[in-house]
Amino acid sequence: MKKALSLGLALSMALGLMAGCAGSPSSSTTSAGTSTSASAEETVITFGIHVANPESQEAVTWQIVQAFNEAYAGKYKVEFQAADTETHTTNMMLQATDGTLPEIFWMDASQAPEYAESGYLLDLSDFLSQNEAVDTALGGMEDAFNNGSMQYGLPYQCNVQGFFYNKDIFDAAQVAYPTEDTTYDEFLTMIEQLKAAGTTPIAIGSKNSAYAMWEFNEFLARYGWEEDIDAYNAGETPFNNEKLVSCFEKVKGLADAGAFPENMATIEYFDAKQLFVDGSAAMFGTGQWDCAAFDESLGDSIGFWWGPKFEDSDAEQEIAMKVPSAPIVVSSKVADDPAVQEAVYAFLAFYYSEDATGISYEGSIFPATNYSGVAASETQYAMNQMIEALASGWAVPEAAPDQTLTPSVQEALYDGLFGVMQGVYTPEQALDNMDAALAY
Repeated sequence: MKKALSLGLALSMALGLMAGCAGSPSSSTTSAGTSTSASAEETVITFGIHVANPESQEAVTWQIVQAFNEAYAGKYKVEFQAADTETHTTNMMLQATDGTLPEIFWMDASQAPEYAESGYLLDLSDFLSQNEAVDTALGGMEDAFNNGSMQYGLPYQCNVQGFFYNKDIFDAAQVAYPTEDTTYDEFLTMIEQLKAAGTTPIAIGSKNSAYAMWEFNEFLARYGWEEDIDAYNAGETPFNNEKLVSCFEKVKGLADAGAFPENMATIEYFDAKQLFVDGSAAMFGTGQWDCAAFDESLGDSIGFWWGPKFEDSDAEQEIAMKVPSAPIVVSSKVADDPAVQEAVYAFLAFYYSEDATGISYEGSIFPATNYSGVAASETQYAMNQMIEALASGWAVPEAAPDQTLTPSVQEALYDGLFGVMQGVYTPEQALDNMDAALAY
């Protein structure tokens, strides 16, 4: 009851903020939430995705769906229900309350547990038990979406996050490339040298993209986030504590050193990415989803780095930010129709198959699965730089730090990090805001 009311409140707030913005369900979805069929033999299911144009914005997923549709033509078919992330999130809230959720849909990791506890999601433990090859290939990455009582989701992809850097800019400035042992103080010196050479050290933008802080997940991890997150979320340890204050002070130190664009507050993620692609910035924090663009624009001059080590932290420093992305989830109503459940299970088995893994690698996307013999090509420079960084064999978190928070605290984290970068908050104020969001 409490969770359902919480979700209802979130829906009311979203509707108040976004009246008139919500998209319509796919035409293949009926008012009862079960899909129509293109023919008596073909079962059509809907995939709710968080981009307006899957073919261009989530090309790998689009290609996997096309391959599935071709392989199972006349038997099963997957159709997209597509909308930008904000509209998609609101649509899912609306459709959860009126029983018309798509059979399969993308869900932010911070929101999925509440949907599961409210009874909207199917337990996928049965699917994994029926598909041992998928269970093995996932290698435990699915554990991030298991609340102890049910497997409420499976990873959409595998996210590898950190700093990309332009080797040509470093060479021109006569600055040594960062290494896995580069310390924070050495990082500050690097930033000062790059700035003196006339380049923006780190491209980043906060307008309309306050979530774009992937490189700072590593900072949080190296200040003990994974060991402490349960105590944070339970309210037993405040976010405003000595370790996280030190972490946020390091972000402030980068800003004080002039690491970021002066117009950071007025540019967004795509503008910052363009600065990096155009050669106007030396580094850019992002993940593997940008690999293909960097191959095209920067070629073999691209480098990848996890970020600095912190000598004032007692936490593990040898951490690689290779984590499951937001989950794919399945509507609990799927269990009401054996034919629909069969189609959903068939699609999931294909999505996590070796064939789909090959499609992912071809598109420079790390899949959630791990099959031997599937690898990047020699000309996938950015992805190979990430693979080289992963070769260290360092420990990986179960989930990215920002994906372990409730939506309101997650928002406070994003706001706090960018607020500290822009001098709006002190580290303590930013962390106090996170504590206030948790308490509220």
